[in-house]
Amino acid sequence: KRRSYPTVASKVPIFDRLVGLETEYAIRYRPDSPHVARPTKYTLYRALTLALRKQILTVPARHLKDGIFTAAGGGVWYEVERPHPDAGLVEGSTPECRGPRQTLCYQRAQDRLLSTAAAEAGLDGEFCLLKNDRDAQGNVYGAQENYEAVLATGWRLIAWRAGLLLMLPLVMLTWLGFLVLIVGTLAYVAGATLLYFLLQSFDNESQRLSLVLFGRDVTEGNDTGQPCPLWLSTLLDRATRVLMAPLALALLVLVQLFAFQSTRRRLTPFLLSRCIISGAGMLDEQGHFHLADKAPAMTCLVGFGGFLYDRPVYSFGHFLKSIFFDACFSPRDYFDLLNARQRLQIALGDSNMADTAEYLRIGTTLLVLDCIEAGELPPTPRVKRPIRSLRALCADPSLTATIPLSNGRAASALDLQRYYWEACRRFLQKRPDAPLEALDVLARWAEVLDRLEHDRLLLIGEVDWVSKQFLLDQAGPDASDASRKKIDLRYHELSDAGYYQRLRDEDQVASIVSEDEIERAMRAPPADSPATTRGHYIREFGGGERDVSANWKYVFLGQGHASRAIRIADYGRIGAPAPPSKRLKKRGSDTV
Repeated sequence: KRRSYPTVASKVPIFDRLVGLETEYAIRYRPDSPHVARPTKYTLYRALTLALRKQILTVPARHLKDGIFTAAGGGVWYEVERPHPDAGLVEGSTPECRGPRQTLCYQRAQDRLLSTAAAEAGLDGEFCLLKNDRDAQGNVYGAQENYEAVLATGWRLIAWRAGLLLMLPLVMLTWLGFLVLIVGTLAYVAGATLLYFLLQSFDNESQRLSLVLFGRDVTEGNDTGQPCPLWLSTLLDRATRVLMAPLALALLVLVQLFAFQSTRRRLTPFLLSRCIISGAGMLDEQGHFHLADKAPAMTCLVGFGGFLYDRPVYSFGHFLKSIFFDACFSPRDYFDLLNARQRLQIALGDSNMADTAEYLRIGTTLLVLDCIEAGELPPTPRVKRPIRSLRALCADPSLTATIPLSNGRAASALDLQRYYWEACRRFLQKRPDAPLEALDVLARWAEVLDRLEHDRLLLIGEVDWVSKQFLLDQAGPDASDASRKKIDLRYHELSDAGYYQRLRDEDQVASIVSEDEIERAMRAPPADSPATTRGHYIREFGGGERDVSANWKYVFLGQGHASRAIRIADYGRIGAPAPPSKRLKKRGSDTV
């Protein structure tokens, strides 16, 4: 069935934008014997991906991070935030989906694939993943949401495009500096190699010398996750940050002024209060309970997600990556940033175990975005001191705390959520073509808000922070801090011993997607999505004689000069002038 693409803003199809989730999983491993050497986290990641290949066809990822893409269109990576001998997480990215139910289904399929792979990795110990956002040491990681949205219109879009074009000399200068850094690194390798051969005859511990000069990969002759020595990794990381700092600051100013500026202003109060629905719950170092894991760690509204040592609500690190890395090899990727529709990444949300919480985290955000872009959202009062207000709301499980607004009033998280719910209700009333899924989200949203206000125990198994608080209360007032922290962490464990799984086993969990839907999503990509094309090529050519690799924008067939790149990044954009059938025809043999 062909999808229409109306030009009138109020008639933009509801729930018809691309959406995807990125989830970072903590690695938990306990050896069977204390005498067994503990494998590195990278070794555990490699064992995980090997076991994953037994469940589904995979191909290597052409990406900045070590990773793979699956035949279902999603990806799995080894995520390292900073140089460290053994710091790492498993990151899973769903394929590009449409609508909250489909996104939830592929997220659950990803959880199932990874948890099964960990259980079947064949290691001498207990290996599992935790789908949470903060470890016992307070390190923060977790979930990001990606929504296709209007970056800007009118003069703001013109200013955005002009700013990107004016930045080109700075971009090229940064590329030149990076080339000098690469040449310097190669010169070091050549010099270190010569020094090693000169000194090894005088040094009885040549292996230690090799570790210092080259790192574990070269010394041990295999992939260890440490391709160069720690001191060199740290030096290169800091040098790259210094090199990119002028470009990053210029882009940050441009983003702050023009990128999703109108959308961010209207969406922020909703996101700050969304923790009452989708927060995962957390015990802080003092034993106080918070509604959300990540929210207390947020430092700003707009940033690059760690590059400037920031933790933003809206992360634009993918813009910086596109300009600095992707465009260096494919200039077309730079000019893709001139398009009116771009990826809006929200880094505030928690990883959810409960179906209802994750479904509403995605669905309510999609509804609000549709309402904003249709011009149907009434004027929203701004929140004063948004980061401080976010922390205040998350620190109050009673849901009675209020935060100051720009109009001189104060509002609770429930007040703000009801404001947005009412706006979305009126918006859907005007749209007889609204899909049943949108009406379902609206109904579930209202039900959760009512139960939070009147009887939150009815939400056990549906809202994560309510479920976790219930388990903590069950432990009793005399439970030790260590016992309470164990509940806090093991609630998120993806295994039969996980505490949320125990709630599921006791039939206290409300499921939204069926087992059949999850099983299908574990094997096949979603329809009408860039993942459709990516998954097809992986299934068609992966595992054969021809080398296949992929990233989010391309599938690569073959290696070297004989390789062929199939571009898929623009497939399925909302607002494209042609329906899918004509887009396929335009691509010819490069698209299925």
